[in-house]
Amino acid sequence: MAPAAPSAAAAVPAQSEPGPGRSAAVSSASPVDRSVPLGVGDVIQVTVFGQPDMSAEVTVSDGGDVTLPLIGPLHLKGMGQGAVEKLIAQRLREGQFLRNPDVTVVLKQVRSQMVSVLGEVQRPGRYPLQGRVTVLDMLATAGGLTTRADTVAYVLRAADGAKAQPQRIPVRLDKVAEADRTPLEVTLSGDDVVFVGPQKFFYIYGEVRRPGSYPMEPDLDVMRALSLGGGVTDRGSMSRIRLHRRTDRAEGEDLSPGLTDPVREGDVIFVKERLF
Repeated sequence: MAPAAPSAAAAVPAQSEPGPGRSAAVSSASPVDRSVPLGVGDVIQVTVFGQPDMSAEVTVSDGGDVTLPLIGPLHLKGMGQGAVEKLIAQRLREGQFLRNPDVTVVLKQVRSQMVSVLGEVQRPGRYPLQGRVTVLDMLATAGGLTTRADTVAYVLRAADGAKAQPQRIPVRLDKVAEADRTPLEVTLSGDDVVFVGPQKFFYIYGEVRRPGSYPMEPDLDVMRALSLGGGVTDRGSMSRIRLHRRTDRAEGEDLSPGLTDPVREGDVIFVKERLF
């Protein structure tokens, strides 16, 4: 059998965060983006400087509204904290309650912006978004990967608009240690799903130096598979390579692949001896 490949789990450390399904209290040290729109269930603290009777902690209702002292109902769903502050100050002026109100809005609990983390993670579940959160941040929040995790995570994003298509965004966790981590910095949005499947394998036998099972890699071809198996032995033939692939048929499919042909999950590569 081949030596185990470095696990992606080690690259995503665990992190102490609220457990799955819980709303998160946002501390003053949290890097919260004040432009993130409020949603149903979010809890905000409205403070009018010098006016404790006008201040309140309120929850955004199912209809997207809150009710504030003197002002009454306000529709806040979809608005950022800065925009809410301006709206409340405007209503206080229009109602002639205050000439120059100083209003501060603080997001206390996030309940609307949630992401589901599923699959081979230590603590699968639903987690709140607090500011800008990347896939790696969310995997760390979910306790990191299990030892059986694949090296590719997927962000599943619902269609945004009638004509848009759902998105399936791959994130290669085996690239975490590289200097350019730009491809890994996928920012999550509310209702995204992060899925990490179990590690996938292909198999290589016959006249190779290290026969056995090997983890799949993105864009894997036959040449790369042979190199992972240590290369062809002196008795092996590069022109006598067979590949067995599972299909809908019970017997599968037997192929004579070229070196640049793709290798898929579950493929079995067999290198035959040379004909003398």
